[in-house]
Amino acid sequence: MREDYFEDRIDLLAPGLIRYEIGNALRFHPGSSPKELADAVKTIGDMQIDTAELAPETVTAASEIAFQERITFYDAVYIALAERNTAKLLTDDQLLHKKASRKRNLICLLKDYKSPRHDS
Repeated sequence: MREDYFEDRIDLLAPGLIRYEIGNALRFHPGSSPKELADAVKTIGDMQIDTAELAPETVTAASEIAFQERITFYDAVYIALAERNTAKLLTDDQLLHKKASRKRNLICLLKDYKSPRHDS
């Protein structure tokens, strides 16, 4: 996925808080170090991923998804962004994938990611 992004085969979009989330996830990941956490957060910033702030329409859609799927508003924002941008939510959160049964078609687990590149 990273290679696909750097080679302009895919675009990435995330909520504005993506760097905070990555930092927090690495903080609590077994075996992670302060240096790995800092490097990862800096790298995400350097990648210049498009970020989306919470537009009123996204808030409304995420609110509905959160209640329909019985998930956190935070997770629902990612799904709402995917839905509103005709995109896929790429995640390693298998529990979210399992819980969001009505929106599962919008979610792709990292382990299932397939590159859009076409080798000849």
